[in-house]
Amino acid sequence: MSSGKKVSTNFAVFIISFLVFTTIVVFAVMLFLSYENMHNNLIISNKDSTELITMDIVKDCMKLTEGKDFVFTLENDGSDSDDYRYSTLITMFVDSEIYRRNGSIYIVDEDGMIYCRNQLVGDGNNQIQAEKGDNGRYYIIDDAAMGLVRQAADGQMYGSDDSGNGFVMSMRCIRISNTDYYCLVKCAAATSKVTQEYISVIMLPAIIAMLIAISLYVAFVWMSLEPVKEISNVISKVADGDFKARVNPKYTNEDEGVGFTLSSEFSQMGSTVNNMIESLENQEKDRELFISSIAHDIRTPLTSINGFVTAMLDGTIPPSDRDRYLNLIKQETDRIRRLVVSMTEASSLAHLNPELVEAFNTSDMIRDIIDNLESQLKDKDIRIVTSLDPGPNNIAYGDAEQLCRVLVNIISNSIKFTPTGGTIKVSTDGKPREGRIDITIEDSGPGIEEDKRKRIFESFYKGDPSRKVEGFGLGLYICKQILAAHGQTITCSESGELGGARFDFSFAMPPKES
Repeated sequence: MSSGKKVSTNFAVFIISFLVFTTIVVFAVMLFLSYENMHNNLIISNKDSTELITMDIVKDCMKLTEGKDFVFTLENDGSDSDDYRYSTLITMFVDSEIYRRNGSIYIVDEDGMIYCRNQLVGDGNNQIQAEKGDNGRYYIIDDAAMGLVRQAADGQMYGSDDSGNGFVMSMRCIRISNTDYYCLVKCAAATSKVTQEYISVIMLPAIIAMLIAISLYVAFVWMSLEPVKEISNVISKVADGDFKARVNPKYTNEDEGVGFTLSSEFSQMGSTVNNMIESLENQEKDRELFISSIAHDIRTPLTSINGFVTAMLDGTIPPSDRDRYLNLIKQETDRIRRLVVSMTEASSLAHLNPELVEAFNTSDMIRDIIDNLESQLKDKDIRIVTSLDPGPNNIAYGDAEQLCRVLVNIISNSIKFTPTGGTIKVSTDGKPREGRIDITIEDSGPGIEEDKRKRIFESFYKGDPSRKVEGFGLGLYICKQILAAHGQTITCSESGELGGARFDFSFAMPPKES
């Protein structure tokens, strides 16, 4: 019994571990993809921002110069020329508040000399590397930036993107129309902000949800496996010989309190196990009763035989009477032989011998059986009514001798239990689509109680365990075995028309030719 619990527990641990592992993997993949998505969005956003700033600067410069050529005046010579005015306006514009918060903006020539730039606020990652030349002006020494300047000579916008050291960076360069100058913009965005947002908005809620999901997994799976543990324990008890053990009703009824975790398969399994145990318990009782009955049925003739033989040996029975007593001994021996044959025959009828299979007329077979039982019918003044399929759907296929025995057993049973002056009805109905012939035999006897109908086809079962009814409880069991060997079934119910017992079974039709 302990081994059963161990198996169930190990199975539960395996299922729970598998689900927890799967959940963690799924959540880890989701978290990774979420972070990658936010990081990529940051890169795209920084790239778009850089391009937007670059285009805005170029458009505003064109508006200021009204499309005229100009050159930057590097020093204030006190003149009021257009070049000086334009240079001053562009410098003021680049350094205006609207761009101070967005990135690093440079107006340069093709040699990388910086004419104006905004005053940055914040981290130097936005800045482009530059150094002071001999003429006192600053030149860009960043190879990537100078590469973009050279590419932008044809008036197209060029750019590059990079990330590292906790930042994503984007750089764009485009030539300002009608001038020899270039607008170079570099924007850097810290990934720390994305990380903080990711942790607070996604990661922490996801971890909490994962822990809740794992807890629910563990609780639900453990509760779902409780029926398995219960069924395993009950089966272990039955294996040890305890036929009183039963699966708890709460695991066999979906309407119980645990129904929300109890699948229909588990409840059906619990019910099946209980029915199986009940059947085993009943068979055990029947076997004990059968053994007691067999012992009595064998002991009685053996006692008689022993007495007769002893009397003949010691001379109590004179030689003139020996023939009479030898006949009595033969009768008792035949009785024992019939008993042994009935016991061994029941186990040999579940297999069909293909060499004995043949086609035969069911209606003719039933008529012949009724004719052979005519004397028994007359003794009890029983009227037999037939409603037989006239054909051609009355041709059956199987071991005719064994199937004839099924009909004889059931009709004989009906005669045995039908009172004097009663009625028995035999009917057939051929169903070629289903490939079978349905046969019904019903009588006007007392019928069979509902709780006994399920058991009358079990071996050694006798509806009336008293010795008033002869037999060993194997007749209907043998019928069921013969029909099962032919792939057919038999059931018992209450006869609605005659009020007694009703037996429904079927014979197979010949296979259809392909």
